[in-house]
Amino acid sequence: MVEKKVKIHDPNGLHARPAKRLVELAKGFACDTVLVNGAKEGMAKNLIKLMKLGITCGTEVTVRCTGSDEGAACTAITKMLAEMTD
Repeated sequence: MVEKKVKIHDPNGLHARPAKRLVELAKGFACDTVLVNGAKEGMAKNLIKLMKLGITCGTEVTVRCTGSDEGAACTAITKMLAEMTD
């Protein structure tokens, strides 16, 4: 298991468009990926679960990946979240 924390800088937080891109990115990896916002967790391959996390600007999110390509997945997803501007 690999975990990384990332702070969300997008003024709109994680809304539908970037969440959809995140789901598409996560589906490209074999590992299971979970985003954690406080006590809430959501599978990164499920758009509805991501939207229910209520990730806003300034939120620190934990990305947790478990599986064969966990390192690459965690790096790619945290990079996408950190650079998100849409």
